[in-house]
Order: sequence, then structure tokens, then C-alpha cells
Amino acid sequence: MNTPFTADSALGAISASRSGGAASSPIKDAAFDAVHAAVTPHLAQGAAGATAAVAEAFAIAEGLWAEVRATPAFALGTPKAACGKGCGWCCHQRVGAAAVEVLHIAEQLRSHPDAEALIARLDAWPQGRACAFLVDGACSIYALRPLKCRGLYQLDARWCMTTYAKMDLPMFGPAPSHEYQTPPKDVFDGAVFGLALPFHRAGRDCPGVDFMPALKAVIHRPDASAAWWRGEKVFPAEARLHDWFPPLAKQAKNGKKKR
Repeated sequence: MNTPFTADSALGAISASRSGGAASSPIKDAAFDAVHAAVTPHLAQGAAGATAAVAEAFAIAEGLWAEVRATPAFALGTPKAACGKGCGWCCHQRVGAAAVEVLHIAEQLRSHPDAEALIARLDAWPQGRACAFLVDGACSIYALRPLKCRGLYQLDARWCMTTYAKMDLPMFGPAPSHEYQTPPKDVFDGAVFGLALPFHRAGRDCPGVDFMPALKAVIHRPDASAAWWRGEKVFPAEARLHDWFPPLAKQAKNGKKKR
């Protein structure tokens, strides 16, 4: 990112996104750059530094999102989202998370005041069902939820009902709209790539994983972060969703590094 984030750049990003503009934006770049810069020094601290980096990435992304939604550009340029406590339709889908995010969330859950109840819900979670932490239409681990969960703000809850919860299309009225707020998606997408890329460049396996089965695989392993840092496979193969970056050897051959 060559220029600092400002309300004017936010307005430009919002306008460009709404008209089908470029894949990146000042908002996404700001999140990527800030998180990438904060995470990289943690790699020298081993497994403990890796999971500490996640907490810092969460804080940076949330701080930037607070700045974005406080701008006149956001208030004037972005339609209102339908999301709110008691909805929870988005929690019926598979959620991608960086592998290191899952390790951090597992650590935090094991020391959570409601650890016993939360882990029991996770243990009882059957594959393919709504998130184990969806309770009465709300997220019971809201402060710990993955970055991908944080950026989803749909404009029409009916789209989430029909797409994520597989409910029937409404019989009357217009078809559900897939429109969503672009700024929060830009913030948290930029943050998750800024978090994962330093680990990838350091030769650490940090793919996108399916959050629920990945978390279930490590929740009873206090040594999971250390084992992952040593290069052991701690997540089941079927939980692997995305290799977000090209192999380093391919990058070097092409003379490029991609986000």
C-alpha cells in the first residue's frame, strides 16, 4: 500500500467495489499490510509467538473495521446490513480459517470461563451441521470467532436462509439478493491473508482449513501448537480447504510473490 488509509480512500474503495472494480482496495491493502507487519516479528518466538500473532491480528483487524465504519464514506456509501443477534443463518455454512487461527482459538477455549460447556458442544458436533457455537441464534464465542466470520455482512437475510440453511425460496416477493457490504469483507479478507502469508513464506504449513472439524481435531491436544510448529500434521486431511498461496518454489521460478 503506497498511501495511508483515509476516509477518501475508503469512499473510493466502496465506490469501486460497488461498480465491480479491482480485486483489491485501499481497505484490503491497509488490513493486509498492518497485519503482515505485526505478525512477521512473532515468527522468531516459535509456537507461542505464532498463536500470539493471531490475537494481535484480530485486534488490528477489528480496529481498522471500527475506523472504516466510523467514516462518513461508509455511512453514506454502504447499504445497511441485515445481520444482527438472533439471526445466525450464516453459521450454517462451512467456515474457512487459517490453520494458526484454529490453534489460537483452541488455546483460548481451553482456558475460557465456559470451557467445559463450549468444548462439550464441540465434541458433540456432527459433521455437516450448523456451527457448534451457535446458541439461540447468536455466536457463543463471538470475541474468538475466525476472521472470515467477522467480515460477512449480507444485505438480505433471506439469501443466507436459502443458501446457508438450505431453506426453500420464499413464495412471494423479490428473489433473495446476494449483495453484501464490501468494506468489512475487505478488512477481514486482507487480515487473514496478512496473517497467513508470513507463515507460508517461513515454510510453515498454514492453509485454510474447515473451522469446525479442524478445531475438533485439536481441542483436546494442548501440545497441538508445538506439534504444528515442528511440522507435524495436526489437522485431518479432509479439513484442508484452501492452499491460499502458490508453492514457494513456483514463486521463485516465476520471480513473483503473490498474496
